[in-house]
Amino acid sequence: MKLPHSAALLLALAAAACAAVPGPTVPRTDALFARVHAGATSGEVEGLLGPPDKRMRFGMSGNEGWDYRYEDSWGYMAIYSVTFSPDGHVVGTLSNRINSGGDHK
Repeated sequence: MKLPHSAALLLALAAAACAAVPGPTVPRTDALFARVHAGATSGEVEGLLGPPDKRMRFGMSGNEGWDYRYEDSWGYMAIYSVTFSPDGHVVGTLSNRINSGGDHK
């Protein structure tokens, strides 16, 4: 059976849209972030935490920072940051609250 050109195009677009839907994400918790350790590779971190919300390259040092927004165990919105050395290994982490809690909804 041969589909009209427009029907084939719609079918291809629908299939592509279904393929682009991301799967379930890992809940971001303090316990999950505690599993990130110095020396871990960027691949290991992304495998554990998923893709970051923001990536930033620091030109002078060659380091790269990844930020993950989440709600900490006390109900505060926070950003968990991972810093990678130029060779792609974790050299530091930091969690910073960005509100006073409870007013993020």
